Amino acid sequence: MPIARLIEYKIALPSEYAFDLLMNIGDAGYFMPITRPGVIPAPKVPGKYSERIRRVEDISRELNRILSQYSIPPPVTPHEVKIGLFNELLEYIIEDGEDLLTRVRQYLDSIEGIRNEYMRLRGIVDVLSSVGDIVIEKLRHFSVDIVPISEEDFNEFRNAVINHGAETLPIKVQERFYALVIYPEWARQGLLNTYKLFNATPLEVPSTIDLNSMKSKLAELEGRLGKLEQEFRDFLTKVSDRAYAIIDLSDTITNIVRQYMDSAIPEGKDIGDRLLQIMNSVNDTRNRIRELEVVHEALGYMKKTGISFEGLSRLRIRVFMIRGGVNEDTIKGLMYIKRDVEGTDLSILTLVEPPEGLDVRSLGKEVYEISRDYLTNIKSAYELTGRELTDLRSRLKDLEKEYEEFVKEFNEVSTYGVEGINKVSGDVITIAGYVKESLSSKFDILLTSLLSKLAIDAKVRKESKVAYVKEIEPEKAPTLEEYPKPVDAFKKITYMYGVPKYIEISPIILTFILFPAFYGWMYPDLGHGIVLSLFGYSLYRSRYKGSNAFLRSIFGGKYSMWGLVFLMAGIWSIIFTFVESGTIFGIEVLPALFRLVHVSGTALEVLSNSIYAMLAVSIMVGIVSLLLAFILKAINAHRGGERDLAIGFYVPLFFFFTFLVLALMGPGFVPVIRIGEKTPLLKPLYPLFNAIEGLMWYWAYAAFAVLAILMFSLFYFRAKYRGVPGFSAAQLAVEVSAEAAIPSLTNTISFMRLSIVAIMHAVFTAMTYAWAVSLGLFTPAGLAVLIIFNLIIILGEGFVAFVQSLRLHFYEMYTKFFSGAGVLFTPFTLGLRWVKLFIV
Repeated sequence: MPIARLIEYKIALPSEYAFDLLMNIGDAGYFMPITRPGVIPAPKVPGKYSERIRRVEDISRELNRILSQYSIPPPVTPHEVKIGLFNELLEYIIEDGEDLLTRVRQYLDSIEGIRNEYMRLRGIVDVLSSVGDIVIEKLRHFSVDIVPISEEDFNEFRNAVINHGAETLPIKVQERFYALVIYPEWARQGLLNTYKLFNATPLEVPSTIDLNSMKSKLAELEGRLGKLEQEFRDFLTKVSDRAYAIIDLSDTITNIVRQYMDSAIPEGKDIGDRLLQIMNSVNDTRNRIRELEVVHEALGYMKKTGISFEGLSRLRIRVFMIRGGVNEDTIKGLMYIKRDVEGTDLSILTLVEPPEGLDVRSLGKEVYEISRDYLTNIKSAYELTGRELTDLRSRLKDLEKEYEEFVKEFNEVSTYGVEGINKVSGDVITIAGYVKESLSSKFDILLTSLLSKLAIDAKVRKESKVAYVKEIEPEKAPTLEEYPKPVDAFKKITYMYGVPKYIEISPIILTFILFPAFYGWMYPDLGHGIVLSLFGYSLYRSRYKGSNAFLRSIFGGKYSMWGLVFLMAGIWSIIFTFVESGTIFGIEVLPALFRLVHVSGTALEVLSNSIYAMLAVSIMVGIVSLLLAFILKAINAHRGGERDLAIGFYVPLFFFFTFLVLALMGPGFVPVIRIGEKTPLLKPLYPLFNAIEGLMWYWAYAAFAVLAILMFSLFYFRAKYRGVPGFSAAQLAVEVSAEAAIPSLTNTISFMRLSIVAIMHAVFTAMTYAWAVSLGLFTPAGLAVLIIFNLIIILGEGFVAFVQSLRLHFYEMYTKFFSGAGVLFTPFTLGLRWVKLFIV
């Protein structure tokens, strides 16, 4: 079977070593962790790792920013790193990363210092070159500031500084903009505060101004800055393998932590606390329901017998409901009214002016007090408690269901289970997941080696445990399909619709056979088929690494599997050339059994006999395809454990479809016979057509008989599965009408598009050829028409054939038997790009 068999593992160990486990299985790349159910709380990241993980992320973020800023490309060859444990990986990143950052920061500090001096001096030179040095010199009782600011903020800036008695001049040099501020010395502090509002810092102007020396100094700083930046860039290039390795390993740490938070199942105390919390809620709700039931019953009795407490409204009273009899000794000497509810062990006890320190529990075995608010209006209180009881009972069902689901979900993924909560300490977790059966022995070796390495810790020896699940729950198991490459390429098409379930028959083989065949049927031309095949082969084999971004995006290897799809589609186009067209780029040079179009000179003849034949054949192919879909539907239901539905409903559905189609052929609603009898090319099938038409009423009677069976099955399964989650009688009824009756008229006829698109293709290529001949086939104009319009047909009709083939699969066939609701087997990997990691 193409869907590979999987084995489920449950691996329990102390949480601090779960990261070592995930690092090892991520490096191996063939273990798929199970996502933790939402009802189970997430585990905590061990405290010994939290701070260092944050430090690793900070280092990676800073290095990544610097490498991006200076456009340093990744290394060609991966950087080799050897570590033993997850803790060593953290230490390696932090140690090597901080060493790199120390050197980087030294460079950046030097560059920043020179750049700041350069920017300051350049601003002064810009302003001096524009207004002259006389303006900058300090005036008596006045000062001048040069403030770099954006041109958009200048007007607002000028309005702000004018409040301090300052005058402002705008100065623009190339793309740089400055504000020249002249102000009285007493206003300096206020202006400095105003500058801060605009994030602007005035340039420090030297006491002596020499423009030439400043320009010379500026050129020197520019040279030093360029040299230092180039030196820094060379340094980054030299250590790029280390820097990218740190970023890569940091991303790996993030992946491991994320996988831990998504899949780790806490064992021990955390789960016990959660269960206790739910059980306390259940017990509290049950107790409240029991109390409210007694109160409700008492209120009902009071309402029925007309008991009222209005005459006692001025007295301090307390009313109790007591099951099992009132303790007479306790109420001796008290003023009370006692009423026994007939037919029950319930008593209503009213105490008038009871003592302050009354022990309520001493009144009887089971005592409940009725609130004074309830006694004001007994009828309303009775209705209110009734509604509250309904809500509480619904709440109790929800809590009990939550408890059951929690226990069920936890036992499915836990190693120790609910019964083993007290067997382990609070920091033990389980990682559950799937491994391909053929790789299970390798995975066992990996686990044995890892646990042996970690066994120096007594907790690992005591609390680590590996469990195997023999029977995987099919509905939750992921799907892993393995095929030879030509078949595997059609996963992409099938998975566009959905992933098959673990127990489903996958439609990939069906897609592999029919998709390229349908494509070739709609696209019959030897020349176009060769072009398509060459394009597909190039897409599959080529690995373009040149400078052209467009070619690199197509032929860089990303779409290589699509190349196999186009290669096979092109081969089928070549095959159908000998069936439908016999043309090379619209030029008739080959024999074709069902030639659709004939060109004589510049005259174009549409051959109706061939067209009728191909239309009839396409409908027959559609009927066979849909019958196959109904067979697969019954098989999938049987494999999914719905054996009675498969045999009792889906098999009759197959025969209902068959007889209904045969019955509708006679009068022409499914026009196979009508179309087929118009062409001598299908004469060998005339006896079959006559037999179908002659037995039309028998097919109709058979369809009605099977429909009666389906109706009986519908009521039978409705009665049998009433209330069972997932069952829907309405859905079965829809399957009779929307998947059997209606498709007889629509889905089967929809397959006519196979021949209709082929006719369009043949007509377009023939018209192109006839036009080229009218211009002179070997003249520049004729050749131009032949080449340009064939290219248009290749692009346009190639796309149309692709879409229509998809439609026939997705809407006409897949909807009948394929759920597409599976989960793809996706092993956890570290995702390393620039590191070759060795775990020793």
